Amino acid sequence: MSPWVDRSLDRLGGFLLPPRCVLCGEPGQRPCLDLCRACEADLPRAVQPVADGPWPLGRCHAPFDYAHPVDHLVHALKYRGQLATGRVLGTLLGRRIAALGLGADVDVVLPVPLHPRRHGERGFNQSAEIARWVARDLRRPLRPRLARRRRDTRPQVGLDPAQRRDNLAGAFAASPEVRGLRVALVDDVTTTGRTIAELGRVLLDAGAGAVEAWCVCRAQPPDRVDLGRDPEARQV
Repeated sequence: MSPWVDRSLDRLGGFLLPPRCVLCGEPGQRPCLDLCRACEADLPRAVQPVADGPWPLGRCHAPFDYAHPVDHLVHALKYRGQLATGRVLGTLLGRRIAALGLGADVDVVLPVPLHPRRHGERGFNQSAEIARWVARDLRRPLRPRLARRRRDTRPQVGLDPAQRRDNLAGAFAASPEVRGLRVALVDDVTTTGRTIAELGRVLLDAGAGAVEAWCVCRAQPPDRVDLGRDPEARQV
């Protein structure tokens, strides 16, 4: 869809249903972002939004800290199915990437895939709901079929480094269509970075030209003591 059509649809949608801030209830940002400028200004910005990604990724961009009210927005999307929040998070992420000029050397946007069973239970993939707006704002193709989740893994939180490795082993598969493409992985939260690192490794093994990660926010690992003994887990 052309940018002109996108803008026209946004204006029409904003006219029919004026945006309302999901945090405070005040008018949102025209034409149709459900977040007011005051609440956006108060979001907890990361001290280091761009860092080297967990091996074998390139950089990892996470513009916000996983703290109030960003954690509220993530939970509203992920656990309460408030899909309008996906647009808010995706637009915020896309804006920060564009402002830093990080999208220029990326060919495609790929949301971290959800296992079919989880997708069926939830009804949507929260990473895809964020990624669609990032891709639209940056004018990059959204290619969710470039990877799939083969195993329904346990949550990584609370696992030690060896358990994290075992939990993700063989979890992802990549399409041969990824060969030569520079890929941006999109996710909601990154903590130790093991999930995006494993997916990145699978994509690179399938021939991707480069892989980096764009995540809405960065959470503090709950088991920092383990990270000092596990070099691969130090990056998040």
